[in-house]
Amino acid sequence: MRYFLALATVTILSACASTYEVTPSGRTLRTSDEYMQVLEDNSDKLRTYNGFYNVLDVEGIQLNSKVAAAQLDQSMRLYQWTEEKYAEEKAKFEQRLSKQSEFFVTFFTPERKNDDLYKADTVWRIFLDVDGRRFEGKATRIKLPLAEIQGLYPIHNRFSTPYTFTFPVPMISIEGKDQKLTITGPVGSGTLSYKSSK
Repeated sequence: MRYFLALATVTILSACASTYEVTPSGRTLRTSDEYMQVLEDNSDKLRTYNGFYNVLDVEGIQLNSKVAAAQLDQSMRLYQWTEEKYAEEKAKFEQRLSKQSEFFVTFFTPERKNDDLYKADTVWRIFLDVDGRRFEGKATRIKLPLAEIQGLYPIHNRFSTPYTFTFPVPMISIEGKDQKLTITGPVGSGTLSYKSSK
């Protein structure tokens, strides 16, 4: 009787202890919880109020090499990529990291007319401050189905607008340094801070 009780206990504990996923080709992927932790470690948010009125709600994720690796695993899980597709997407990510800095930003302001970061004549300005240098960025609106965006960025919701902010400085040259992403305009302003992960 003790033998069966011990065997049942060991079986239950071992089933709870290992939660990783292996692809048919043998690649071990991060779990969804590990993916969420990587995003959380590389994100920041701000909420600005005027009295009880929400003026600005912004949350951003720094797309550095750690996030890129985690996103590749998440995409492989979601889309059942082959090893060839994984290698192709990894090469694209590495090229982007060596060319520019990117941030995923989910942006909300109650007045729809003020949500125009992607337009050429927008009144908003975005800046990235690193090592005493300031880079002006460009916002690109992401036009994908909500479910697809939330698969990669669970922080996004249907009330906000998804953007990619790009800056003319390679991410690989600044990802070990403290960074401040500033969004400013006549409606409000705020800063997202990203600490170095040395």
